[in-house]
Amino acid sequence: MALVVLSLGTVASAHLGSTKLISISRSPDGASAQIDLDPIDVAFALGLDDAEHAQASALLPRAAQIQAWAADVFTLRADHEPCEVEVGDVGLSTVEGLRFEEAIRLELQFTCSTGPEVERTFYDDAVFATDRQHEAIVVFEGNPTVLRVGRQAVPLRGAPSLGSTLTTFLLEGAIHLVTGYDHILFLLTLLLAAGELAARKGKKEALRDVAMIVTAFTLGHSVTLIAAALDVVALPSRWVESAIAASIVAVAAWNLVRPEARDGLRWVAAVFGLIHGFGFSSVLRELVLPTGERVGALLAFNVGIELAQLAIVVLVVPLLAWAGGRPWYRRVVIQGGSLLISLVAAYWFVTRAFMG
Repeated sequence: MALVVLSLGTVASAHLGSTKLISISRSPDGASAQIDLDPIDVAFALGLDDAEHAQASALLPRAAQIQAWAADVFTLRADHEPCEVEVGDVGLSTVEGLRFEEAIRLELQFTCSTGPEVERTFYDDAVFATDRQHEAIVVFEGNPTVLRVGRQAVPLRGAPSLGSTLTTFLLEGAIHLVTGYDHILFLLTLLLAAGELAARKGKKEALRDVAMIVTAFTLGHSVTLIAAALDVVALPSRWVESAIAASIVAVAAWNLVRPEARDGLRWVAAVFGLIHGFGFSSVLRELVLPTGERVGALLAFNVGIELAQLAIVVLVVPLLAWAGGRPWYRRVVIQGGSLLISLVAAYWFVTRAFMG
């Protein structure tokens, strides 16, 4: 457990989890694409130093390199035949919902030699093979598609079916819970004392306790996820991410001081769940809710989160219950685990709140 917790701190600070936004419009002779890129991604792709080129404006002198790179990695094919591409000027943009403040914006114009009746497919080969969390949000006619390693093409067709939309957002919800290391650590911190409770009062009581706490957390983050995704309320992502890290430290401290006080922890889980919901909503805003299925996609995304969360609980709780009666459980699992988790979360808090 110590190795896993410590590795999360390393993973979270690595070049992972970046996003690009691609808006595509089809034309009679091809298509046009507007692409907003994280400047660090561009620097990484060009082999430049990330720290020196973290600001989009620092990359503008490299416009010719960026255009040549873009023409190579973003392609359109009609009946498997590549279309000609013209890359416009490199500019700057601010895109609401993305995790970076300023983006590199490119305008690409594709011209195909085939007629408009031939199916056209857009390919994104700028997905980093070493970053399985990198995603491209492709929006075509108001409908989003998420591209990742191994899935890097999107056909330019009409609106997807309702079933396809729900499946996509269900999977995205599950993926973003599993890859949301801070949310996983918070959930794990809530569960650490369950093994000791199982040893003292039985597995049935421990399961009831876990169900109450996880339900409280779920209700909390569901409320703010839905509210923020529907633009009822919005908070700056820096505040939200910093508060999420602080919530992990707070629950870890609770475990160190009063691990047996489980009733009060339910209320803590619900309140901090509200904060975590804003974190989930920032991801959902990046995905761009489909024009005609906003509510269905939102609910599917939330269900995906809950299914992934349930899977983690099912995996972790039996192990905790098995170890709960050992004499070393409180010292090693509850106190040692909480201390490790609090150190990682404190590091996250400092970097998010004071270092951006």
